[in-house]
Amino acid sequence: MYLVALIIAIIVYGMIAFRGLTKIPPWASMFFGGVLMIVFGVIDVNQALESINLDVILFLITLFIFSSSLEVSGFLKYLAYLIINKYRESRKIMFYILLYSGLLSNLVTNDGVSASWTPVILEVSRYMNVDEMPYLYSLAFGVTIGSVMMPTGNPQNLLIALEGNLKEPFVSFLEFLAIPTIINLFLSYYVMLLLFKNRLENIKIDDIKIDINLNKHLAYSSLFLLFITVILFFILSFIRIDILLASLTTSSILLLINKERREIMSKIDWSTILFFIGLFIFTEGLYKGGIIQLIYQVLPPPTNVLLIMVSSILLSQVLSNVPLVAIYIPEMIHLGATSTIDWIALAAGSTIAGNFTLIGAASNIIISEASESRGGKSFSFFEFMKYSIPVLVVNFTILYIFISLVGII
Repeated sequence: MYLVALIIAIIVYGMIAFRGLTKIPPWASMFFGGVLMIVFGVIDVNQALESINLDVILFLITLFIFSSSLEVSGFLKYLAYLIINKYRESRKIMFYILLYSGLLSNLVTNDGVSASWTPVILEVSRYMNVDEMPYLYSLAFGVTIGSVMMPTGNPQNLLIALEGNLKEPFVSFLEFLAIPTIINLFLSYYVMLLLFKNRLENIKIDDIKIDINLNKHLAYSSLFLLFITVILFFILSFIRIDILLASLTTSSILLLINKERREIMSKIDWSTILFFIGLFIFTEGLYKGGIIQLIYQVLPPPTNVLLIMVSSILLSQVLSNVPLVAIYIPEMIHLGATSTIDWIALAAGSTIAGNFTLIGAASNIIISEASESRGGKSFSFFEFMKYSIPVLVVNFTILYIFISLVGII
């Protein structure tokens, strides 16, 4: 089964990497890879079904319900209008997309911001008549960089906070990660100015007037319930109850009280959900086929800050960061790497792994698919690395130095 799993992995990653030639989107490639793992007997159907993390799938669906409802209501178009009229210049708009998305991701998770802000960025780009790609990259890098600093920033941080036996997870995360995260957001902006100097048009616009049909009832109810959801995220994470309960409850109420429920459901990015289902099955195939164990043997054991960060960044490119952390937590417990600084290093490494390749983080896929499904451009595998690796190098350096210094103090 080792050889079969390896061949399937090469096929799947090849299709994703050369998407420009195959024209097959990543979600279709990953789902196909998961199916191949079953068809060729690497795993059976029951193992495939058990591998699907319903917590993650349902969590994504509930977040997508909110982002879809805000889009249907016209609020996201209204938000795009406000951003353009407030900041006016293309460079300022890119900076504030990076900054705001990074900070907001800690309240609504990086996936939630990715889903809700992608339509906004497309609207901004169309109103200004500019290339949307610098802004999409700004969103992708922003949610990855910003979501590092709190347990509610992304699913893998939450897994670490709940299963890593951290006494005060919010305090620990902020103590180690708040300052380097803010520094990284600002430094990454200047890196992006250099990277996109030939693609970011220096445009300054005057006031624009746009006819926006805002459905106030849907917009206000969505925003209110989203606010309640964020509050519940914090409360439930403190008392160690799965925060999925919060978004499940509020999203179901949203669909119950608004008559636009069918339109809301039709605009959910179901292709991203299918990507994750395929990813979980595919990852289980890699594990059962012995590929993960082989990688463990090649990489150094995660026993200190540097090794934990490096290995989690690299492995996230194979498994994506959420499945990686789910597998790595028991591995680190087995190796005795269970101090606060070890868990913080895992959170930092697995999160900024999204600034390496397209499949390093779910948020990258969400942005790419949400843009393409609305007539915008999508990320390509190799172009993404061209822009992301310089940003990753800066992020890694700042985080490693700061985590190491605070750990010593």
